[in-house]
Amino acid sequence: MRQNCAKKVLDWILFGMTLVYLLTGLGITQFRIIEDLTFGLLSKNLSFRLHEALLAPFPILLSLHVFYRPIRWVCLRIIRKSKSRDRNLREARAVRKSM
Repeated sequence: MRQNCAKKVLDWILFGMTLVYLLTGLGITQFRIIEDLTFGLLSKNLSFRLHEALLAPFPILLSLHVFYRPIRWVCLRIIRKSKSRDRNLREARAVRKSM
């Protein structure tokens, strides 16, 4: 359940960032229209600064979104191996103590 929640949060953050990225991109090229639609809040200069600020986080979130399942599978596999290794060590110690 928690993994599903993390995936949903990641999806919504990426969705919001995509909308902002598209809006700021339009704010750079079609600044007169976007400025009127946002009641002057999103000027061409502000659009450009926001668009540049999202340049690094956007591909990172997109990569996490695309590779979420493989990353989760690898992490779960590592955890399962370490748990089984710990269990095997405990069993080996119990056998040595009983001898």
